[in-house]
Amino acid sequence: MAAALAPCLALAGDLTGITYDRSSDGKVMVNFDLSEPLAGDPGSFKIDNPARVAIDLPEVTNKTGSRQTSIGLGAVESVMLAEANGKTRAVFNLDQSVPYAISQNGDMVTVTFDPIRQATTTESGLAVSSPGESAATAMDAGQPIDFRRSADGAGRLLLDIGSSQAPMDIRRQGSRIVVQLPGTRLEQGQYNVNDFATPVENITVRREGNGSRVTLKTNDAGEHLAYQTGNRLVVEVQPIPEEDKRTSLGKKEYTGERLTLKFQDIQVRPLLQLIADFTGNNIVVSDSVQGSISLRLENVPWDQALDLIMTTKGLSARQNGNVIYVAPTAEIAKRDSAELAAREQAQQLAPLITDIVQINYAKAADIATLVRQSSGLSGKQGGEAKSDGNFLSRRGSITVDARTNTLIVTDTADALDRVRGLITQIDKPVKQVLVETRIVIATDNFSRELGVRWGVQAGFDRGGQRVGLGGASPSPGTQNLPIRTPGNPALNDQTYATSASDWMVNTPIAGDPTGSLGLAILGSNVLLNLELQAMQSEGTGKIVSNPKVITTNGHKAVISQGVEIPYQSQTASGGGAIANIEFKEALLKTEVTPQITPNDNVIMDILVMKEEPDYTRAINGEPPINTREVQTKVQVQNGQTVVLGGIYEFENVTQIEKVPFFGDLPGLGNLFKNRISDDSRFELLIFVTPKIVDRDNLANFNRGTLINN
Repeated sequence: MAAALAPCLALAGDLTGITYDRSSDGKVMVNFDLSEPLAGDPGSFKIDNPARVAIDLPEVTNKTGSRQTSIGLGAVESVMLAEANGKTRAVFNLDQSVPYAISQNGDMVTVTFDPIRQATTTESGLAVSSPGESAATAMDAGQPIDFRRSADGAGRLLLDIGSSQAPMDIRRQGSRIVVQLPGTRLEQGQYNVNDFATPVENITVRREGNGSRVTLKTNDAGEHLAYQTGNRLVVEVQPIPEEDKRTSLGKKEYTGERLTLKFQDIQVRPLLQLIADFTGNNIVVSDSVQGSISLRLENVPWDQALDLIMTTKGLSARQNGNVIYVAPTAEIAKRDSAELAAREQAQQLAPLITDIVQINYAKAADIATLVRQSSGLSGKQGGEAKSDGNFLSRRGSITVDARTNTLIVTDTADALDRVRGLITQIDKPVKQVLVETRIVIATDNFSRELGVRWGVQAGFDRGGQRVGLGGASPSPGTQNLPIRTPGNPALNDQTYATSASDWMVNTPIAGDPTGSLGLAILGSNVLLNLELQAMQSEGTGKIVSNPKVITTNGHKAVISQGVEIPYQSQTASGGGAIANIEFKEALLKTEVTPQITPNDNVIMDILVMKEEPDYTRAINGEPPINTREVQTKVQVQNGQTVVLGGIYEFENVTQIEKVPFFGDLPGLGNLFKNRISDDSRFELLIFVTPKIVDRDNLANFNRGTLINN
């Protein structure tokens, strides 16, 4: 039996030696001698620039005593060994990229390389290599930094660090992998490698003194591995398989220091003692814990190892400070039941105490209801609890004194402490909100009217008959018109009655004109009347309504002001109708329910309404009611003013009354028409401003604050 207890990973097989040879056809064979056959197939990948081949030997420890072996046959210069993450990686340094093959025969793994190909040369004699199989580099050719994507989706960062003995420090910080190279100066820059579709998103290189700092930002879906081949440092980030991600979801998170346990048929009690020695905790093991267990745990948190051991052997644990008690699950359950029964018996025997608790801010009845619901009490004034409660015991009771807003609680001392703790947490002053609304109504009216009327009155003698000409038939009226008649002096100075409506063109303005100009021309037998009328009116108005109301958080508040307008209605009765007088309200009203968020914003369910009678459009003396209303839900910062809504109306009316044909004559047509122009604008805006009123500054919001803003 062997035991290993260490924070690093222990491996199964050993690499004991490396041998190599060249065959008659020029192929180079490198043999890896193992202490036992591999547990799985070796993995491999290839780099073309520089030419490298990496072979992964799973669960193998390097026991050769050397990290580098020089070969110098064919294309193979040397092989370097690196051990990490449960495997040994052999990296071959090649003169040029050549095909290779891997074979396994028992406890020997052989890597065979093809002979060197004849390379073409340029005029300068430099070798021109064939295009590589890797992705394009993240920087220009010739730079000492290169990034590639492997066939399995891993991202590889290749850094030329100048020496095989260069110091370095590689660590993971959350989603970043940080490579510190104190003695290596790299070119600064930031490179986006998202297009390579690897776990690496971007790479940042920064100079720090004589060294460099390289940061790889990953997407948290990769595991990293770093190894060095000669002067080249390779940082590889492998993607995590999807099945591993799904398996890890919902599992318990273990945070203990990692250890390795390899035992064959070890007793459980000494195994638990080993874990206690490793963690520094005290473990008390029940006498009923017996039996043995075989396990192989490598590099796992100690709390996970303890959990696995207890689950396998049907054990449970209870921890108090740094003391862990381990016993069979049935024994733990029996012990817990006995402790619960003892506590219940102690509660039944404990003396009852009556306490009077003063409630300051909440309603005592509301708190009593909350305590009863949490404790399973039946009855409004107390009584036996039907089940175990969180606050009151089975023997406890609670009574409300509404007059003094107090609670009378009878229970054991422990239960009273729980009730008082609850009251301390919830009996606190509630924040209040001052909600100020502004309703702004602006109007702008412009009206202009131009009118004209004119007429002709004439009289003459025709065969001894008096003939009159005018805009209407002569009729008795208010005006006597003397007309002279040439050739018949006897008819001179006779008068003819005319009325005020005797106009040939009558297009006056509506209503009384603000200005008019009249002209009358009287001849021997002709009277010409001409009157020009004009009126212009302008008006602007602004109405501001500013209701304010204050309320506590979560409670509805309503403020309104207005009038009741009487109107008449009729009801049928006995074949007739009875007139009734009823009233309808016209209100200025604000209705709001505020909710204060933890970051001191205010969410409001708000209704703002303004109603007013319009007597200019009354019917039988009963005016219609103009209504402006907005109802919405809005979130506003404390003290901020927002516009809930607005309405803008624009009306432009031009009306012309004219005499057909004559009104269309150019120039003279104005003597046969009346023109009315009306231009009006209406705008409605509704503002709201919530202000949180704390207990400390409540005095500042006095009557002056509510009235004068």
